[in-house]
Amino acid sequence: MKIEKDKVVYISYTLSSVDDGHQVVGQAPATEPFAYIHGHEFALPALEKHLEGLSKDDSFDFILTPEEGFGEYYEDNMVGYPLQAFRDQNYPEELLKIGEIVPLQDEDGYPLDGVIISIDDEMVTIDFNHPFAGRNLHYQGKVLDVRNATSEEILQGIVKGM
Repeated sequence: MKIEKDKVVYISYTLSSVDDGHQVVGQAPATEPFAYIHGHEFALPALEKHLEGLSKDDSFDFILTPEEGFGEYYEDNMVGYPLQAFRDQNYPEELLKIGEIVPLQDEDGYPLDGVIISIDDEMVTIDFNHPFAGRNLHYQGKVLDVRNATSEEILQGIVKGM
């Protein structure tokens, strides 16, 4: 069975950053595969494009540019907030550390995570770029299984078991 729209796809893969000497930045081993419903935007469109037409036991090996992956890195996505604003909201001081993920909301109330990149006596600077933004990403892996998605899976967007 080939990968196409409305198929549940199970893959194992290693994801590395070409720009960082092929440092591994993500993986889904065969024991805990990545599963998604093809053609419903549950995976990166470029990933789906590269997997389209493959079958169980096929291997894949390709590189995504930042545009195909998680976008360019934008300096404008780094925002400074007054440290006092976190204190006024009783944000736990022990979580105000460089590298911590901060859950916030945008102006429309949608959740938005950022990473603290600097803190001083007055300001906390948070980076809202995706961690993989600006990177060329190398996917290597294998298609473990392909099956028809159930109508319930398509409706809910959730894969039920392997």
